[in-house]
Amino acid sequence: MIAIISYRGRESSRFTPLTHLGPHRLRAFRGRYDLFGEAEYSEGDLLIDSVYRFKGQSAPCVIFTEIDFDTLDELATRKLFVGATRATMKVIFVASTRTAPLLQPLT
Repeated sequence: MIAIISYRGRESSRFTPLTHLGPHRLRAFRGRYDLFGEAEYSEGDLLIDSVYRFKGQSAPCVIFTEIDFDTLDELATRKLFVGATRATMKVIFVASTRTAPLLQPLT
């Protein structure tokens, strides 16, 4: 499974309103829970979620996207750590042009 994890929260992610990414259907949290308290997801090939919701989960491949900040402070570092450690095989970072230079020393 490939997971597309947004650095932003679900409400501010540009991916939240999407149902497809190219030809691939997105498996996304529907914003509600079943009678057993389990999150309900739409059917899809690629999982899309926020770094907040994906905490504690993992996937073989994680595309960690919408990474955007001015300063590599403690909060940014913690979110990057959570997102990066969700991948069991491969992680890909997609960052803004202002943030990419801040990540260079970490690679």
